[in-house]
Amino acid sequence: TLRMIHVNDEGELDLSDLDEIGKGGSVKVVATNLVSNALGTINPVEKLTEWAHSQGAIMVVDGAQAAPHHPIDVQALGCDFLALSAHKMCGPTGVGALWGRGELLEAMEPFNLGGHMISKVRFEETTWGEIPHKFEAGTSPIAEAVGLGAAIDYLNDIGIEAIEAHEQELAAAALERLGEIPGVLLYGPPAERRAGIVSFNVEGIHPHDVAQVLDSEGVAIRAGHHCCQPLMTRLGVAATNRASFYLYTVPEEIDRLVDGIHKARRILG
Repeated sequence: TLRMIHVNDEGELDLSDLDEIGKGGSVKVVATNLVSNALGTINPVEKLTEWAHSQGAIMVVDGAQAAPHHPIDVQALGCDFLALSAHKMCGPTGVGALWGRGELLEAMEPFNLGGHMISKVRFEETTWGEIPHKFEAGTSPIAEAVGLGAAIDYLNDIGIEAIEAHEQELAAAALERLGEIPGVLLYGPPAERRAGIVSFNVEGIHPHDVAQVLDSEGVAIRAGHHCCQPLMTRLGVAATNRASFYLYTVPEEIDRLVDGIHKARRILG
């Protein structure tokens, strides 16, 4: 049975749902993202992990949106597994990484079979390789893995803390500027509780049309449901516009974003 932790009007997890979820006493896995890719919400993973372990469950964290933007300490989070993807952190597509607690990885059976993941094969018995090799069957995506390593080195040289501070400053400025535009609806928590993402709509204009006008002004955003259709349903919309900031974004681009929204309102509003 899949049970959900709902979100409040600001897109933050409503932890009061945990009381009802825990009544069944059969919680096996608790899974959440550390940072929402749709709203930028920073979720309270430490609290969720503490609750999950009190239920005898394991805690699985999607760190894809967090890893490029937000310092991650798996020991401080207390989680059991955390996954990330290279393509969100200046790396190549098609490769990612999974961190897991050693004792859990030792106890797990491989989920794929192939070359490079065995220690010894006999007709009577097969023994698997050491971690992580027993989970990496077949030919690895070697070039992609090298690219991921280079991306991690690049971001570490800049400093994740510096990247996060830069993005939060931009997000706070964007929230303030967009909030001054008539007809702009903002989604998500206040700037101090979100990463560098601003999700918004312009009343009376479809997000795809807003994105098209912004594109003509040289501003690239995402428009759609962001692979989060249940969240869109909770917000009462079919889609949103999402402006995402990163280490290469400069304040002048927020000016262009604002100017582009004004243009969209003039043309389509």
